[in-house]
Amino acid sequence: MYRKPRCFTTFAFCAPRTRTAALLTALLAGLPLAGCGNAAGSAEDEGANEQVDERPSRPRPDTGDDEDRDTGNAADDVQGGGDSDTGESPDTGDDSGSPGDAGVPVDTGVSDTTSGPDTSEPGASGGFTGTVWAPGNAPGQVPAGQEIPVSGALVYLSLTPPAPIPQQAYCAACQSPPARAVLSDSRGQFTVQGYVPGRYWLVVEKGQFRREVQVDVVEGAPALLPVEQTQLPSRNAPSEGLTTPRIAMAVGASDHLEDILGKMNMGDIDSSGRYVPESGTGVLDIYSNGGSDGGVAVGTLGDLVRDPARLDDYHIIFIPCSGNSNTSVLNDQAVLRNLRNYVAAGGNLYVTDWSGEWADNVFPAQIQLGSSGFGGIFGFGEEIDTPASAYNAATNTWNTSQFGTADGDSYDTPNAEVVEPYMQAWLNGQQGPTANSSSVSTYNALSFEVTGNWNFIEAVTAVEVGTDGGGVPIIDTPTVWVIGGQDLRPTPKRPLTVSYEPAGCGRVVFSTYHTTGGAHIGLVPQERVLLYLIMEIGTCRNPKI
Repeated sequence: MYRKPRCFTTFAFCAPRTRTAALLTALLAGLPLAGCGNAAGSAEDEGANEQVDERPSRPRPDTGDDEDRDTGNAADDVQGGGDSDTGESPDTGDDSGSPGDAGVPVDTGVSDTTSGPDTSEPGASGGFTGTVWAPGNAPGQVPAGQEIPVSGALVYLSLTPPAPIPQQAYCAACQSPPARAVLSDSRGQFTVQGYVPGRYWLVVEKGQFRREVQVDVVEGAPALLPVEQTQLPSRNAPSEGLTTPRIAMAVGASDHLEDILGKMNMGDIDSSGRYVPESGTGVLDIYSNGGSDGGVAVGTLGDLVRDPARLDDYHIIFIPCSGNSNTSVLNDQAVLRNLRNYVAAGGNLYVTDWSGEWADNVFPAQIQLGSSGFGGIFGFGEEIDTPASAYNAATNTWNTSQFGTADGDSYDTPNAEVVEPYMQAWLNGQQGPTANSSSVSTYNALSFEVTGNWNFIEAVTAVEVGTDGGGVPIIDTPTVWVIGGQDLRPTPKRPLTVSYEPAGCGRVVFSTYHTTGGAHIGLVPQERVLLYLIMEIGTCRNPKI
């Protein structure tokens, strides 16, 4: 069976996990490299916008983790921590191919994204260096030391501005990169060089976050770019060179995920750190789903999922934990198809804990939810998981009588661990508040607390989602990002945050916990995981079907 390499970020390569540093060296020297699809070569070559076969991976970051740990074996059934209480980390089924710390270019999937004629020549030595910062979290916007860099952002110079990012759900197919494009490392740092002096467009992007600005290259050592030219934007104004994803937020009663967007300056927060809904007008669309919408909701979550045209208006739809305000619509076969078609077309769905049925009912095969939040300690025996048999792919129908609620029991995780290597390298060493303290701490990505879990993942499963043109089965293996145990039973560690590509080329992300519970200032580790993924899930990929 064919396990498809994954594509990430605008101008992204697909990233199998094993390649050689020689390919990276070739890239930095400006030599042609293969990307994703059918042709190889740099963006200046003929056919540069065709997809090519695969991309070289970036060197795996040195995370200080146990070298014996396997975080990427694409097993057909990946157990979330196994049946023993050994505390060993589960195989994460790493399908991300996320770029990490070295300068490997990536791709947008937009039709016309070449960077113009080759501008390098003997003797040319101009360029830039800088740091890519997350929206709202650059130096001067947060307390010193709590800034948040962006890992794996694409940075390049072009004689012409790039083609605009589509303003609706789309399949961001991987393409060849511009010459000398690089990715920021785990601390957001980058250097682009080897350009003839002159005026260029500087492009900094990850997923649907993009900043474009004109700069002048002068001969000499790379010049340091100011923060305002390298920070990803907080507002969507493509005519001004600023692009952010189009977002729908179904405001829930329990997980105040919108607070994180406010701390990214995508709207305002009040003095307690809570999102001010009316400030998000024009930045994101709010839908009511049992939470406080500030009177600015453009409809209910039920209204949104009944309307396929409205769904397609968004790159990302967030459905954080809530009650059952709109879940009755999941009994409607048309609604289930709408959601499946949205993801197939390239839309991204981000769901947390008790709202898990919005993912698990529609795409039941990739994750298996446990019978109770405590892993069976109290044996309440709720029908929480929706089994894979609930969906019939041949008829594209669901047996709704098999649907689970995704409503488990509460627990905290004292020993959470990021197991995806690039996210791990990025989070490790950052500073900020923690889930239970406003005091500033230095984060250890291998051990931190996650609070507010309300269900758990028993297992993740590699699933056949279709066949390629030759009839070879295509397998989607979920990526496990974060694992952890439970306060009453710290082992085994099970998946807490998982993403998968169940249909077409969109992604689904599911977390077992309230990303944001009570109001507070700053971003704690579990919130930073979302900040990372909000950009990562928008990066390019090869459509499976």
